[in-house]
Amino acid sequence: MSAKESLQWIDARQPTLIATLKELSAINSGTGNLDGLASMETAFSELFTPIADSVEVIPSEKAEHADLEGNVQTTQYGNMLKFSKRAEAPIQVLLVGHMDTVFPIDHPFQSPTQIDDNVLKGPGVADMKGGILVMHTALSAFENASNNDQLGWQVLLNADEETGSHGSKDALVAAAETATAGMIYEPALADGTLSRARKGSGNFTLIAHGRSAHAGREFEKGKNAILALGQAMTQLAALTDLARGLTVNIARVNGGTAFNVVPDTAVCQFNIRCVRSEDQVEVKQQIDDLLQQWNRNGDARFELHGKFTRPPKEVSPAHQLMMDWLQDCGAQLGVDVAFQDTGGCCDGNNLAAAGLPNIDTLGVLGGHIHTDQEFMLMDSLAQRAKLSLGLLQRLAAEGEHLIALRESASC
Repeated sequence: MSAKESLQWIDARQPTLIATLKELSAINSGTGNLDGLASMETAFSELFTPIADSVEVIPSEKAEHADLEGNVQTTQYGNMLKFSKRAEAPIQVLLVGHMDTVFPIDHPFQSPTQIDDNVLKGPGVADMKGGILVMHTALSAFENASNNDQLGWQVLLNADEETGSHGSKDALVAAAETATAGMIYEPALADGTLSRARKGSGNFTLIAHGRSAHAGREFEKGKNAILALGQAMTQLAALTDLARGLTVNIARVNGGTAFNVVPDTAVCQFNIRCVRSEDQVEVKQQIDDLLQQWNRNGDARFELHGKFTRPPKEVSPAHQLMMDWLQDCGAQLGVDVAFQDTGGCCDGNNLAAAGLPNIDTLGVLGGHIHTDQEFMLMDSLAQRAKLSLGLLQRLAAEGEHLIALRESASC
């Protein structure tokens, strides 16, 4: 197809895309719903297999974490899907999406509702089942066009992004090492703004072990874990430095049993976000120093679980070039493409840390994600597919410039 015919083909796909998205949204695929994720695996396998050279199902790694009761749990995540095309081509693009949502199987938000001619509300319609359909449509249009032998692609769909990609991180990084550029399909804002730089993030669980005692008869023999944890949480929160973009958010707390029992265990879970990689190193060292101090005091015994799983995504010259190209593609379509920094995280953080320049909000326009008001603008399905098609064509024509920038950065 010619360039004009490709755009017309995408426009003609719009009714089918909306119908398919409604079907996908009605499948619960919360990260912990392995049966629902297996259904998503089947649906996306049927969608991508006809345009791929190879298809692979990759089991996710298991991951350990401490829960709010202070117990260490092992979590099994859903499978990943990998589709590849022209692995021998000189330019390789890694396209990434996630099949999971934040809505568990018992959540009341389970099905899509069309609000008006252009607004569809439903679980995952924006984040990111709609985005994966944008990805597939752009790739299909690219494959229908001629002169595509210079660009090969790999699609990696994981099943645990909403909980930090603990089971898929290694596979993502391995795929990034052989790619020229990354395209990720998180939703853009409702006005079309895309993410530029992103903060890094880590989730941690702090457990305080005290000593239980009867609050009336032997109060003095107890060591109150809640009181010790409260003092520790105050010191953790004090590490926040808004001027540096560093935040420590005490998110959840649990502890205690009956009124007449000195509590022997208390747990808090907290999140840390940083703008710079060096800030992650520094604040982790500060926490380790505090941990040693708390354990020397003897009021309680503390243990810390968790780590930084999302490095900050900073703007490299290669990343800037991709953003420039996308703005050029938008201009050709009459679409304003703007970027802004964000405190949110996604798989784009980890791919950037692996050295892969990427744009990570190429999905549909939408908002209120992670709530029961999640929505997307239906006309953005075709619009964003056209934008991605333009970027794929630009990468096929000029991807060697990205390779040169990456090589110069590593010298």
